[in-house]
Amino acid sequence: MVNRHHTEAPGSISMGGTASLLTLTEKSGIGAVTGAIDGAAYGEPTSDLKQVGDGRVEYTMLHVFLDKDGSMLRTRDNAVLHTPTGDGHSTLEVEYTVVEATGKFTGYGGTFRSRGWVSMPEGERAFDQHTVGVVRFEGEIRRG
Repeated sequence: MVNRHHTEAPGSISMGGTASLLTLTEKSGIGAVTGAIDGAAYGEPTSDLKQVGDGRVEYTMLHVFLDKDGSMLRTRDNAVLHTPTGDGHSTLEVEYTVVEATGKFTGYGGTFRSRGWVSMPEGERAFDQHTVGVVRFEGEIRRG
């Protein structure tokens, strides 16, 4: 007799991981992602930047995360950028809300977060140069 185990997807997935990011244009960027998502991400702002005081800028974004197995997460996001410190680095915090999921993420939803830093060029030609950075993901998404 063959013992067959039915494997059911877990109730939640820890979204821990990291991404190295690079802006492509003023309105888009890509990242190499490792962790719960092992692949790449594409992101772009979906609103104008809003200065909210204390050196903070808030805006909305969208991201598409692609795992090497073909699984995908599409998110709608809220981002906060803290203006550069004395070393020229800015802190970036993003809250990602899943709006579409395929492959191993099918049936999962919720919100996860990232926090990290970006190095933003200064001066008149800043947008002609690439912003680079690294972020760390945390949180979990849940079934149902």
